Amino acid sequence: MRHMLTYSFRYVLPHRQAIANLDRISEQMQGFDLVGLQEADCGSFRSNQIQQAQYIAFHADIPYCLTQVTRDIGSIASIGLGLLSRFPCTHVEQHRLPASRHGRGLLKSVLHIAGMEVAVFVTHLSLKQSSRVRQLRYIAQHMNKYEHAILMGDLNCEPDSSEFHMLLDEATLHPHGNPPASFPSWQPQRRIDHILTRGRPRVTSIEAIPFVGSDHLPVVAEVAI
Repeated sequence: MRHMLTYSFRYVLPHRQAIANLDRISEQMQGFDLVGLQEADCGSFRSNQIQQAQYIAFHADIPYCLTQVTRDIGSIASIGLGLLSRFPCTHVEQHRLPASRHGRGLLKSVLHIAGMEVAVFVTHLSLKQSSRVRQLRYIAQHMNKYEHAILMGDLNCEPDSSEFHMLLDEATLHPHGNPPASFPSWQPQRRIDHILTRGRPRVTSIEAIPFVGSDHLPVVAEVAI
């Protein structure tokens, strides 16, 4: 609670440490093949007009960057999803997820990885369970169109929740064992950030990095194909 009272302004207002924070994140992302981002600002007052996903991709030397604006609050904030990739992309789709209020999206891309097409999805789901159920069903329908797929995102649900198990069943996803706690970053207790796979890709290890660049710790997985 003290952290939120003291530092919460940094998530909604520009501040002097913003660039230094982006540089730290960029340095941490170097060497990764795929990076999924949630609540990245797409260029507004909140981020000093910086497109944060593009900034991280450039400074982390990751050649491909895809973004989707999910909540546009005029010039104040432009919040969205991002996918950074070292693999070429052949197809991109942006979807608005069903929700009681607009602001939740699904960024889908088809990448060439290890000689085959893999659909990669990045998302950030609602806090309300009834909305999450509809959103997860929507995501499962799209994942089922592809033999091989990877889903990354803040699903806002624990791995023992009924909606999480529904997603695993309806999309035929591989369970990833015991995912790490990643939220809140200063005292992680909740396991709501997930990396899941379908088909040939398999998560062989998963952990949260003790690196505070936002209110969530980054979750890192090694995926074997």
